[in-house]
Amino acid sequence: MTKLTKNTIFALLLPGLLALTMFGCATQAAKTGFLNDYSKLEPHPDIKGRFRYINSNIDASKYNKFIVDPVAVNLSEEGRKKNIDPKNLAKLSKHFRKKIEEELQKDYQMVGSSGPDVMRIRASISEVSKTKPYLNVHPGTKLTGAGLGGAGGEMELVDSQTGERIAAAIDNQKGSRLDLVGGLQWYGNAEAVMENWAKDLKKWVDKVHGKPTK
Repeated sequence: MTKLTKNTIFALLLPGLLALTMFGCATQAAKTGFLNDYSKLEPHPDIKGRFRYINSNIDASKYNKFIVDPVAVNLSEEGRKKNIDPKNLAKLSKHFRKKIEEELQKDYQMVGSSGPDVMRIRASISEVSKTKPYLNVHPGTKLTGAGLGGAGGEMELVDSQTGERIAAAIDNQKGSRLDLVGGLQWYGNAEAVMENWAKDLKKWVDKVHGKPTK
């Protein structure tokens, strides 16, 4: 029988490891008080770790203009333990807002004031975990996910005039193990998570407007 070396065993196991570690794991989404009401949030059917609420009594398709408030930094107890520099948190909040606006303005109008059929988007950062680039350089340690960073956040969509809630969500996700660029930057994974949130928001808005998702 051929003797299996460590390299041969790793090569045989690699496909399975990739399947298990393609995406980062979700962690517990925090309730920081940024949202006025958490009681109606339910687990997202497709995304582990995310909780959401959609108001079935509102026709969200009538909203074709959007305001994006400055993203707040409202850290959870766990988030405060991370001791992230406030300057970096401020940069991340600007990054998150920019990505939301970039996604929505592809197909919708961005406005600066309340009005009929204007949806206001409120969002906050509840936690940021720094990436550990030194653990993402070697394939062996990268596959474990030990070096992944991530982010937690909360979001609420409301009628800009009445303040009535249209939808809300909380989430906390790690970055992807396949993100080669983000995995080598201290806040690369956190930025990538926020970019995915912005893309998911755009997909939901497209869905309620009957548009094909891109």
